[in-house]
Amino acid sequence: MKRGSRLEQKQKRNRNLALLGAAHSLNHSLFVIASPLLTLIMASLAVTKTEIGIVSMIASFIYGAGALIGGPLGDKIGEAKTIIIFLALSGLSTLIMIAAGWATSIYIYAIALISMAVWASFYHATANSLISKSFKGRVSEAMGLHGVGGTLGTVLTPTIAWFIGATFGWPWAFVTFGMLCVILAFFFVKNFDKSEKRTLNGGTIIDALKIRELWILLIFNVAIGLFMKGVELYFPTYVSDNKLIGLGLTEEERGMLASIAYTLVLAVGVPAQWVGGKTADKFGSKKVLIATSTGVCLSLLSILLFPIGIIGIALFIILYGLSFYAHQPALNSLTGFCCPQNQRGAVYGIFFFTSFGIGSLSQFIAGYVADNYGGLNTAFYMLTVFALAALLLAFKLPEKRESK
Repeated sequence: MKRGSRLEQKQKRNRNLALLGAAHSLNHSLFVIASPLLTLIMASLAVTKTEIGIVSMIASFIYGAGALIGGPLGDKIGEAKTIIIFLALSGLSTLIMIAAGWATSIYIYAIALISMAVWASFYHATANSLISKSFKGRVSEAMGLHGVGGTLGTVLTPTIAWFIGATFGWPWAFVTFGMLCVILAFFFVKNFDKSEKRTLNGGTIIDALKIRELWILLIFNVAIGLFMKGVELYFPTYVSDNKLIGLGLTEEERGMLASIAYTLVLAVGVPAQWVGGKTADKFGSKKVLIATSTGVCLSLLSILLFPIGIIGIALFIILYGLSFYAHQPALNSLTGFCCPQNQRGAVYGIFFFTSFGIGSLSQFIAGYVADNYGGLNTAFYMLTVFALAALLLAFKLPEKRESK
């Protein structure tokens, strides 16, 4: 291959990875909008934490379960086409939030959130499968850079969403990010080739479940999902209602600071994605996953037990941001190494389902515990137990490296 041709191919791969990073960003942005606006949404819809937790759990479960379709669909019709479907239809679904706000109906809110989740669920399994096939020799790093793109855009989402929601009404925060999804869909149509590589005779979900090495990874992934989804939904409210309550701040000021705290968690996660990927390529994914699982446990214990609340929040931001986001490229690449290439779409679909689908149960459980057993402080002790379970499971993970 000529030097110019290699350079052109490299530039094309980098451009496509940048587009995937933007799509990754918006995919997550859609589901972190509610967190900083939770108090406004609950007041507008006149619902309890348990009720909003049930709706969030259902949407998150569907967001995870849809990956079981999205992964194989990407193999069948092409990854870019599948991603375009996600961007266009999940973006348009946010318009339903205007009706939910106007009617002050939890049922219309649920329809909107679930519709967003259905289409957004197609993304992760498709993108991870594509990256694992296309970036030989640097799979973990590419996974990390993809994660950087996703987290980088998501960093400002809680703060931007809070300001839009507080100024114009919470439905408009959803619509703003939804329209960005629709715009990005046009870039995918323009920049990706119409002729995509497809996996002939791709594996099925049943075939993927026959891979015995994946079972410990699946259980580990469930434990991660159980603490992740609870933290994702309730962290800003927990900080506002439990850690900032005695500082003489108004409810609005506490909400703003809590949103900024969540934004800082995401900001720390930006370099953590790349570091996690590079480190996994060098030392192996298992070592990275043991270290990051330890960091998550320490972060939750810090915010729960540190006597000075502000310092506890700061420790959580650093430890959780570094540890949680650094684990993602290591786990995604290890998953790919444990299965044949023609089954990766199905395998990544299963993994996204176990993390985001089954993990979403913690959103209802945490809300129920908070309403009935001592508030969100008790719920965060429960999330810490899930994190400790993940740490114990990390020591049992397979030691697999990329074959050069």
